[in-house]
Amino acid sequence: MTPAAGAETAVGIDWYSTSGEPCHARAKSTPDDFVVEELLGSVELTSEDRPDYFPVYRVEKRSIDTMHMAMELSHDLKSKIAYAGMKDKKSRATQYATPTSLRSARPSRVVRERFTAELIGYSPRPLSRGAVMGNRFEITLRECCPHVEPAVAEAMRCAAARKIPNFYGLQRFGAKGAGTHRIGKAMIGRNFQEAVRLILLEPLPSDTVEVRAAREAMASEDYSAFRLLPPGMDVERVVARELSRHPGEWIRALRTVSVRLRRLYVQAYQSMIFNKTLSGALAKGEDISTVRPGDNWAEVHHKGLVTSRVRGVREQPVVEAVPLVQIVGYAYRDYGSRFDACINETLKAEGLTPGQFFVKEMQEVSSEGGFRRPHLAIQEPTWNVREDTAFLGFTLARGQYATVLLREVVKPSDPAAAGFT
Repeated sequence: MTPAAGAETAVGIDWYSTSGEPCHARAKSTPDDFVVEELLGSVELTSEDRPDYFPVYRVEKRSIDTMHMAMELSHDLKSKIAYAGMKDKKSRATQYATPTSLRSARPSRVVRERFTAELIGYSPRPLSRGAVMGNRFEITLRECCPHVEPAVAEAMRCAAARKIPNFYGLQRFGAKGAGTHRIGKAMIGRNFQEAVRLILLEPLPSDTVEVRAAREAMASEDYSAFRLLPPGMDVERVVARELSRHPGEWIRALRTVSVRLRRLYVQAYQSMIFNKTLSGALAKGEDISTVRPGDNWAEVHHKGLVTSRVRGVREQPVVEAVPLVQIVGYAYRDYGSRFDACINETLKAEGLTPGQFFVKEMQEVSSEGGFRRPHLAIQEPTWNVREDTAFLGFTLARGQYATVLLREVVKPSDPAAAGFT
């Protein structure tokens, strides 16, 4: 294990599994350098347009995040949109979406500036996270150092041996800098004023003169300054506008943010706790690749990409089993596993109790918690290097981050400059 540093440690990512020296390279120089496609699992599809079925769309998007894509698509379909997973803004991505209303519009094709949605069939229910079994990535690294090929080979070997930690990548904590987990922490701590402050007043490197002026005005409680914010800062605008109408009503202001995004804030804090727990387990020398007696575990299917239901710590693991680590929520229980011991240490350091994830004042953001594998699950890895450019292809289980594999190759001192956020 090699220690990490900088922005990654702020969100609990403390270690590298590979032993090589840092290798300069740049990811996401263009959206075409980061291509990702969802792999649908057992989704029931029919070509018959039935009134009690939901239309399913294959969405090809470029330079737009999933939440904004869904907002735009909802206007065309006249319905809220369900999708299985989030995809990077700085990418060329293919994912699937359905309306959530049977009364939605059903165009055969929707064309917008940054995405195209094609109708591919009909399903008896809207898409959910479980509809996707994994994601296929085709990634180009540019400006690579001379020893990039052995660095890639080592990372791929470690991943195949289930040795790469399944951290939540930096994108989980905000594309412009790690911070969404701080908003989530404030929300579950019932410090709603602090959550608003973090949304409105925290400066970002990308801030223009106008944005800095707006933040200064809002710091003096002049929330009418939201008019100075550009349209792209839609979250900040709606929160500040609500406060200009209803000063001091912090919960009311937060509720102008979509419930999906507010849940993501809370989930980002859960992700940070998971990362810290996993880093703590690695610091103790725990083997994350195999099940040990006393672990929660699951059986794997579909080439290791899909896991079965969670099994108890007292159940005898089968041969094709992987360990599981709890994601802390209000339903967390200490089963006595080696990972639960690490979770308890993280909770103590955070001054947190699991019950805080039930937010009585804003119940819609409460989170029960769950389970997650401690290692990456990789399939069909390929790579080749031409001069200073490396081309990588691989499939990961759903919810796993390609940048978590790439960081093992590059070990960037400045993840943002290297294209990792």
